Amino acid sequence: MTFQIQIKKTLFIAIVYLFAIIMQITAEGIACFKCYASQPGHEKTDLLCSQFDGSPRFQVHCPSSTLCRKRTIYSKYKTSIITTVERDCAPQKRTVPIYSDNKWQNKEEIVTSAYKEGCFIGEDRGAPAGPPEYCFCGHHLCNSSQSIEIINIYHIFLSITVLLFTTLL
Repeated sequence: MTFQIQIKKTLFIAIVYLFAIIMQITAEGIACFKCYASQPGHEKTDLLCSQFDGSPRFQVHCPSSTLCRKRTIYSKYKTSIITTVERDCAPQKRTVPIYSDNKWQNKEEIVTSAYKEGCFIGEDRGAPAGPPEYCFCGHHLCNSSQSIEIINIYHIFLSITVLLFTTLL
């Protein structure tokens, strides 16, 4: 019986270790999906969100972000509402001028408090179909969701880990 408990504990530690390596967000940034909304007048045809399939060609490394962003835009066309989605890194980089060594230099910093994880409706600027919706999430490739709700896989994993840990003790 003690041998089985030892195997379970080893398996548990291995799972936690692997997850920590895979999901860790470091100072070097986060991996997000990036795609562009196809709107009239835009010439970009690469990485259109209408062709988004979650494949590696839509993945980007975001060295100046700790969050991924998904923006849902509502447009009115004749009598219908068209929904378009953009995915990208959260814009968190700020350039601050500093005076050092008798000269001005620009220092770049990441503003981690710029956004909170979750979704919110943007400012209403009078668009006929309403304001856009912004969703921010803080784990790798988390902005792939088609739905409004972003499921935080980290919290799910943490809950499973706690449950597994309590059953092993």
